Amino acid sequence: MSLSLDEIRLLCTKAEYALVSDSRTPAIEQLTSMQLKTNAANARKLVDKWQKLSRGQSRDESRTTGEPDLASKTYSKHQVMHEALEAYQARLATVATTTSVEATPKKLTPRERTASARVSRQAARTELQGVKKTVNKVAKARSIQAAAKKSAPVKAAPVKAAPVKAAPVKAAPVKAAAKAAPVKSAPVKPAVKAATKKAPAAKTEAAKKTLVKTAAKRTAKRAVVAGSAPVLAGPKKVVKTTAKPGILPATPATKAQLAGNAKANRAKLSNRTSNIAGHVSAKGKRAQSKRDSKGR
Repeated sequence: MSLSLDEIRLLCTKAEYALVSDSRTPAIEQLTSMQLKTNAANARKLVDKWQKLSRGQSRDESRTTGEPDLASKTYSKHQVMHEALEAYQARLATVATTTSVEATPKKLTPRERTASARVSRQAARTELQGVKKTVNKVAKARSIQAAAKKSAPVKAAPVKAAPVKAAPVKAAPVKAAAKAAPVKSAPVKPAVKAATKKAPAAKTEAAKKTLVKTAAKRTAKRAVVAGSAPVLAGPKKVVKTTAKPGILPATPATKAQLAGNAKANRAKLSNRTSNIAGHVSAKGKRAQSKRDSKGR
């Protein structure tokens, strides 16, 4: 029993009609193996559902009339879903025989992975070197062209200069008397010049002798004063001490004793606010409670 798609659209719901229409050609041929498995599972559920309902109705009808009701909509839907399930199963069997199963790639060992990685890196490095050489050649050619353009001489266009007419300049008349006036220079006596040159040298020698004499006198006076002056004692060193007057400084033994006393005082003060102090103070109360408990 095969119904048309128009009859199935009136008989089934929207989801059921989509499931049945996909089981017909050419829609079923475009489905993948995963989609075929999903549609087959849904069709099997609907087949079980409508088969159970159709059997119950046929049993009731046979009790009343003596014959099963094979013309009901429930029985028709069961047959349609059964046909769709058979179509999906047949298509799955065909796809399973035609499709080839790809073998899973073999897992490489660490040594093999290192070797393959080394080969791939070498190939990439070689390719990059070729690209680098090509880029460098292009850049070098461009730089040579730019340098040639810069060094090429530039021809200047000839510029015609306009003729300039020289204007006649009239020179002012100069008196001949002014030109012929002689300039008289005062004559310098050679005897005076020689005297002026010898004077500075004599003065400098006399000044040096006087300076040497005064320096010798000054050093002699200083030596006499230094020998007659009394010898002064150097400054006394002052040693600061923290000890009060009349109290001897602490010896190493007393320092150790003072450090131990300070440590004991710190421990005593800290125990007042700790659990140890509470434990010790309650020791007497615990002993008294034990004695009281024995006497009862």
